[in-house]
Amino acid sequence: MIQTNPLSSLPLGLLGVGAGVLAILVYGVYQVYFHPLAQYPGPWLGKFTEAGAAYHAVKGDLHLHIWWCHQKYGPVIRYTPNLVIFNTASGMKDIYVRGKDLRKDVHYGVIQLGTKNLLTVTSPTDHARRNKIISPGFSSTAMRDFEPKLLVHVQKFCELLYRPKPGSDTKDSWGEPMVMSDWCSYFAFDVITELVFGKPCNLLESQQHRCTMYDISGMMKRLSLLMYAPYVFLGRLDRKLFPDEMSGMKRYHRLVNRMMSDAASMSGHVFSRLTTARDNKVRAGMEPAFSDADVYSEAAMLAVAGSDSTSVSLCANLFYLATYPHAYARLALEIRTIFPTLESIRTGPLLLQQCPYLHACIKETLRISPAVAGCPYRRVEKGDTIVVDGHVIPEGCSVGTGIYSIHHNAEYFSRPDTFLPERWLGNNADNSPEQATITPAAYTPFSQGTRACVGRHLAQMELQLALASLIWQYDFRRAEGTVGEMGAGRRDGGELGRSNPHEFQLYDHIISQKMGPVLQFRPRVRTQ
Repeated sequence: MIQTNPLSSLPLGLLGVGAGVLAILVYGVYQVYFHPLAQYPGPWLGKFTEAGAAYHAVKGDLHLHIWWCHQKYGPVIRYTPNLVIFNTASGMKDIYVRGKDLRKDVHYGVIQLGTKNLLTVTSPTDHARRNKIISPGFSSTAMRDFEPKLLVHVQKFCELLYRPKPGSDTKDSWGEPMVMSDWCSYFAFDVITELVFGKPCNLLESQQHRCTMYDISGMMKRLSLLMYAPYVFLGRLDRKLFPDEMSGMKRYHRLVNRMMSDAASMSGHVFSRLTTARDNKVRAGMEPAFSDADVYSEAAMLAVAGSDSTSVSLCANLFYLATYPHAYARLALEIRTIFPTLESIRTGPLLLQQCPYLHACIKETLRISPAVAGCPYRRVEKGDTIVVDGHVIPEGCSVGTGIYSIHHNAEYFSRPDTFLPERWLGNNADNSPEQATITPAAYTPFSQGTRACVGRHLAQMELQLALASLIWQYDFRRAEGTVGEMGAGRRDGGELGRSNPHEFQLYDHIISQKMGPVLQFRPRVRTQ
């Protein structure tokens, strides 16, 4: 008797469907019960796919969703199938400082502009080589040399913010409402392009290239999706989903090429360090430290990261000062007492040692509204395991800490959702009722370890000089009416994590994006 396979009479299509359903079922059971990270709680969808993370990345509230997950599931969560996020200071230190067996995750490869750069390179050796060439251009010594040029931009920025209303009959009346997310971006991009290319793009005074700020925002939004959904590259679906952003990216590339061409005839800037490193190796018959594509990618990404991060922090600082009267009044008194003239506002003993409240305001802003609010994650290399805060993480998995989330952890920062610069003033010698506690080990606005932000010295100097100069020259306030609410959370609850009207709202697209605030300025009345 001939034996027959009972399945052979089924249509091939039905067999294929059945096999697919079985594969999905097996995958689901494995992810829930047998995956090395199965023990960790987290969002249900995150056990199976990165689609949820991709959704929040495009929406711009990834940092808020990570924070919300920690509130619901605890300090250690499985956020995507292979990613564990730690909301503890000890875990953060294990990852970013002690994590010698960790590399920057391969997902960062999608955000490179043409080829890998200092932000996206995964190899520690390659990163160290690049950092050795680039970081001297952003060192504290280089910043002192750059300060005179920076001060020119600061003064120009301040002068342009006061526009008297038509028909006003006094010079001390409130000026026109100014959208600070635009003006801070123009200022920061002019500064970083002068440092990187030796010549500013001049967005403050010319409208020609101001669309660059929107091009960069759109570009980062698209790239944030690709970090969690690289399959969107298939069939170049990203071009169909983001047609305007693709056009903006091409426009930005043309601008960078033009700035590189202009910079080729100058020296003394960061771009010249890149080209010199390339050319010296070529003349010596060695493999160049940078190819032409590397030089382009490094310069283009430095301009993006350097302008976005500083402009976000400056906007947030101004928002909080205009929102919290006690902080505004105290800082104004400090700056206007310490500095006798506008010209005396320089990097030096007065600014660095005699302005504790200015530094406290900057620190508190970087805590509550960090320029990188999401989770910079790292991957455990093949053949390795790592222990993070007592948890063994196997090869192929990734770990990280959400910066916004840990900065809003009440165990480390009491009253975490309130802007309180006083928390940074040490022993609170003035017995201020606004004092709140801090845990310095949980404070990480510029990341930590070997991958710490290369531009942190520039960012600090920009913020110090710009804020001190602004508050010395002007009084400012949130604009009246609904326009003055731009940048604030909504009292009616609104979206996830955006219900605090006293918190500046960030939109997490790898580097935080922003809208607002809208402020009005007027020359301050100076008493004799």
